[in-house]
Amino acid sequence: MGDTQYMKFVSQKISKVRFRPSRSTLQKSDIFVSGSWENRKNSIDVWLAAEIPKKEDDDFDVEILKSLHRLKVPASVGDITFVDSDNILAGLENGDVYLLSYNAVNESLIVQQKWDGVHHVLGSGSPCTGIDTNMADAVTVGEDGSINVLRMGHNAPIRRIDTSESCPISGVTFNKQNEVCTVNRMGQLKIFDLRSSSNDPIRIVVTSDDLTPLEAIARHPTRPHLLATGGGDGCVTLFDTRKEVAPISKLQIHDMEVWEVAFHPSSPDSLFTCSEDGAVRRLDLTREIHKLSEAPNASISPVDVVELLKSGGAAVNSLSISGTTLACGTDSESLFVIENIL
Repeated sequence: MGDTQYMKFVSQKISKVRFRPSRSTLQKSDIFVSGSWENRKNSIDVWLAAEIPKKEDDDFDVEILKSLHRLKVPASVGDITFVDSDNILAGLENGDVYLLSYNAVNESLIVQQKWDGVHHVLGSGSPCTGIDTNMADAVTVGEDGSINVLRMGHNAPIRRIDTSESCPISGVTFNKQNEVCTVNRMGQLKIFDLRSSSNDPIRIVVTSDDLTPLEAIARHPTRPHLLATGGGDGCVTLFDTRKEVAPISKLQIHDMEVWEVAFHPSSPDSLFTCSEDGAVRRLDLTREIHKLSEAPNASISPVDVVELLKSGGAAVNSLSISGTTLACGTDSESLFVIENIL
């Protein structure tokens, strides 16, 4: 487990947590935002995470998580991503997408732009489930099965891709400047070329014959062709987009759904996962990635797994990493901060 943990009860189920990126890669961020879900009133909150003191220190009762600001939103939060250190995109379960600016002086969130009903079915809002950004453009996906390209300053999506089977899409990441990868509830990873006038993907990869849902996707920071996904069967699956057919590895890591996966930004061979089973785990993929680079057809050896948060509690829905600190949000209406994760 992580050397030091702190838990704060926040009276809301938490769907997403995201650390604010530092202006310098050498700096560790101490600000993160959280989004709530399935509450009578939902919000996006800004938190200051202080360093957790050692148990022998006299100030161990210091407030580790301090609430800085709360922005009320009209629906559950489906996803949050930072465009940069000052701007945030948030997708809601009513289909709306917000562009928020973070004011570091008064530590507040301000709505800069709103796209109404980006995701919809027969005129009614449908949950936005994933967002990723690439310079001035952002891509959103949702349970309506659509992919939407948003450009800051434009009042409507500049591109909408309606997938043929309208299967709910659960996650998205840019693979290249003009390519996005999505995962869906039919266990498919699809790659779309945003420059193409066609709505068809340029590639489809299926993880298994039983169509187990894929719930999350993450791109390796230094090897963009390497993707990790989290599945409804508790498995983490690794993909090499240079390969045409099957995933390169499927690893049973959790007992229940894997809700998020994230590579460490500066130690990218470490992959972090959180699950419906209540656990947060770190996977060391160093040997596996090296084998794929040196000998793509080599067999995959068992990975080293470190448990940062024990299973058995309420679902851990989301995690985010800054330096050696991890923050995660749960259905037990609590936030966790875990230090010394590497």
